[in-house]
Amino acid sequence: MKSALLGFALAAEIAIASLTPANAAESVYELSFADLQRNPAPLDQYRGTLLLLNFWATWCPPCIREMPSMTRLQQRFDSKELTIVAVNVGESPEAIASFRQQLDTPLAFELLLDESGTAFRELGIPGLPMSYLYDRDGELLETVTGGHEWDSPERIAQIQAWLKP
Repeated sequence: MKSALLGFALAAEIAIASLTPANAAESVYELSFADLQRNPAPLDQYRGTLLLLNFWATWCPPCIREMPSMTRLQQRFDSKELTIVAVNVGESPEAIASFRQQLDTPLAFELLLDESGTAFRELGIPGLPMSYLYDRDGELLETVTGGHEWDSPERIAQIQAWLKP
């Protein structure tokens, strides 16, 4: 019964995430998280690239399902053109390490930490996964709620269009 209620709560959270618009930070470059060694990792280091900023958790099935397509997308583009950064919300580096050991394919993008979950409050994130795409100047291009197939032909064409000078 307890697991059924937890599953229902998660499904409700995901449904709400797909219906509720999210607010992006006034400037993505003002945000800073931590790397997996808990060192500061400010997002201003990604200036000049198209940035896919994804928020996820190891307990989130849609988050896990979209990760292989994020890896394929990052492998398709040079990291000077497109950078994918996945920020884990509310979990420890040890939990992420355990999760990564269970994967069939290594992740090809940067993982950062938001152990305290401040992104939910500061960015108004209603649920996971939540992704933001920013242009080279840090302007928000798109907000994507819920899981997504990141390497679809349509998405690749859109990214290529955004990368044109």
